[in-house]
Amino acid sequence: MPGAHIHQNTLGDGLVPLINKLQDIFTQAGVENVGGDLELPQIAVVGSQSSGKSSVLEALVGRDFLPRGPDICTRRPLVLQLVHTPYHHASHHNQAPMEWGEFLHRPNEIFTEFEAIREEIECETNRGTGNNKGVSDKQIRLKICSPHVLTMTLVDLPGITRVPVGDQPPDIEKRIRDMILSYIKRESCLILAVSPANTDLANSDALTLSKLVDPMGKRTIGVVTKLDIMDRGTDAVACIRGEVVPLRLGYIGVVNRCQQDIAQRRSIREARASEAEFFRHHPAYAEVIDKCGTEALGWSVSRILADHIAELLPALSDKIATRRAEAQRELKSLGEGRPEDVGRQSAMVLEKLHGYAAGFTKSVVGKSDDLSTSSLEGGARIHFVLQDIFVKGLESLDPTRAMSEEDIRTAIQNAAGTKGVLLLPDDSFEVLVKQAIRKMSDPCVKCARIVHDELGRIARTLINTLDLQRYPRLAQSVEDATRDFLVEGLTPAESMINSLVECQLAHVNTAHPDFVGGSKALRMAQQELKRRRGASASAGAGDDDDEEMSGDENDFGEDVLADVTQRNAMLKKRDAKNKAKTALGRKLSGGSASSVDVSVDKENDTKALYSHENGVVSLKEPPGKIQASEPETDEELLQVLVTRILLGSYFAISRGVLADTVPKAVMHFLVNSVQRGLQQHLIQSLYHPNLVPSLLTEHPETEAKRLAARNKYKALSQAAQAIGAMPADLAAAGVTVGGRR
Repeated sequence: MPGAHIHQNTLGDGLVPLINKLQDIFTQAGVENVGGDLELPQIAVVGSQSSGKSSVLEALVGRDFLPRGPDICTRRPLVLQLVHTPYHHASHHNQAPMEWGEFLHRPNEIFTEFEAIREEIECETNRGTGNNKGVSDKQIRLKICSPHVLTMTLVDLPGITRVPVGDQPPDIEKRIRDMILSYIKRESCLILAVSPANTDLANSDALTLSKLVDPMGKRTIGVVTKLDIMDRGTDAVACIRGEVVPLRLGYIGVVNRCQQDIAQRRSIREARASEAEFFRHHPAYAEVIDKCGTEALGWSVSRILADHIAELLPALSDKIATRRAEAQRELKSLGEGRPEDVGRQSAMVLEKLHGYAAGFTKSVVGKSDDLSTSSLEGGARIHFVLQDIFVKGLESLDPTRAMSEEDIRTAIQNAAGTKGVLLLPDDSFEVLVKQAIRKMSDPCVKCARIVHDELGRIARTLINTLDLQRYPRLAQSVEDATRDFLVEGLTPAESMINSLVECQLAHVNTAHPDFVGGSKALRMAQQELKRRRGASASAGAGDDDDEEMSGDENDFGEDVLADVTQRNAMLKKRDAKNKAKTALGRKLSGGSASSVDVSVDKENDTKALYSHENGVVSLKEPPGKIQASEPETDEELLQVLVTRILLGSYFAISRGVLADTVPKAVMHFLVNSVQRGLQQHLIQSLYHPNLVPSLLTEHPETEAKRLAARNKYKALSQAAQAIGAMPADLAAAGVTVGGRR
């Protein structure tokens, strides 16, 4: 390239190497790891097979280094970074700077022989695609430094082909088109569309593809090749002027080496001299001479790429800064991993145990940093269990409602034993009330177990929230230790609750101020008896024996006896149905269903226990199951009614005591113990020098995520640093970003 050795400071000399550096950084870190939307400016070389793409690239470099052959040669994208280096790699005897190349997949290995570069491209291509014409989208990255090139970055893409050969799939044309489109569709990518002059430019494959993604031609540079083999008397001036297919960035016409030149190993410099001679002696190209030749192509591409980079650089810088902040947050969320120092490991375990215990306490008392507005959690759930489930559930329990008068009568007779029953059956009342109190034992103990389960739920939630899952052994150990601690609290809580129930059973305090008492219960029972016997309210108003009761007493009596009345009505209705069935059976068998049926039944029952034979009473064995006899007198019915009233009154007192004391026991032994001793228990259980390192063993997935996040952050930091240092470099060169010197 004539004059290329006289290098001038251009915008491209600063910006293009910056992009090259960013490309290397992101490629080594993995572009998918730093974010696919970080699209770096570059130039993609597009053209059909044998359109002269490889010759154009070699002309820009000035050396033969690309694979050649009759079939498809470019089978993997080749990212070619050209770097102008006026003083680089001088020899031991102060000779002129040498040209050299370096592959990203073979770092720190310098190739000074371009034939070796070609061989390495072929070998690396075959390593990724096989030896039989296969195609891959995996990049090969090559940097060439030379005093004979202008700084730019090009991507040589496989040529468009239609007929599959070798190991190529049947849809090879579609695959190559999709690969090309994946590059050129990005707004950050300039398109170098190579088209041969001896074909119709309007049908050019390269321009057709570029029109799909760049319909206005804003980022497409046209290259017209093979001008020297056009039909005699024709030229490509109209194409170069943009009169056939307009492009905003214009066209450059070039003359490449022919196949014979390549076979005869004619050098690139000789070919450039021949190209210059062709344009000088062809009068048609005189008016567009500034748009003809490889030198003009190099300067145009370098300038356009530099301007393009300068335009995109501010947005790219912002994206890198945003991604870097995201990567920093991700890395922070993953933590630093297990420290190497044993002392730091111990401190880390202590810190996590303290944070967990503090978080548990905050969750229980409602001081969590992240309170939910969608559902109850933590201590609010425990309060719900104690008040809405336990207390209200206990208040709904009334064992007396499940007792019929027959049950109470049976209990009265069993409690009397061989003795008769007096008016107020004390013994039967105490037996029945203790049975009723025992029925509260299970829900009281169940309350403690539900709260225990809720505390376990808080523990599991905290382990996930505090991200202890990064250390599976530590998370499991903390969960197990918390479970043991909660069990240690559950055991005394259950013992205390059982003791509270036993206290209620130990002494039936009939002197309790809220207890209805025997005399009051008797008056209420007498009123119920009168209602059953059909006595009018007015008749009993003037009776000296029926004094007016207080409002509370009357309300309690009405509640209890209303249940009794309703239950008795149901029993009478059932008995009436049974008697009707019996009467119907007798009628069908020819008997009568008169009012003496009841007398007959009683007589039959009596005869089942004894019989008369020849004037002598013969006693029979009692049945295996004997039912209590129905109340036959007002006194017996009063015994039943009084017992029910006394039983309901005292049960309500015991129920109130347990509804108050059981939640207190649960809070003391289970909930409040978390604040008092959980942290100390965790330290005693888990903080052992020989145990600490194993607790901080991470899940392999977490280690892999941290490594990926660390690499991403490192790559983005390097990119941000490179961009940050750019203005100083440009200022030293007399250039400003977004402008010209």
